[in-house]
Amino acid sequence: MMSYTGACRDVADPWYTGDFEEAFQDILEGCEAMLNELSI
Repeated sequence: MMSYTGACRDVADPWYTGDFEEAFQDILEGCEAMLNELSI
């Protein structure tokens, strides 16, 4: 999913990071970038 944003990393995994907000932001950013790419 993060490849749509241009980032070369995986979505932050809250199982390991304990940070659900970071995971949410990564998913939101990825979804928005994917939708923008599909609407072109």
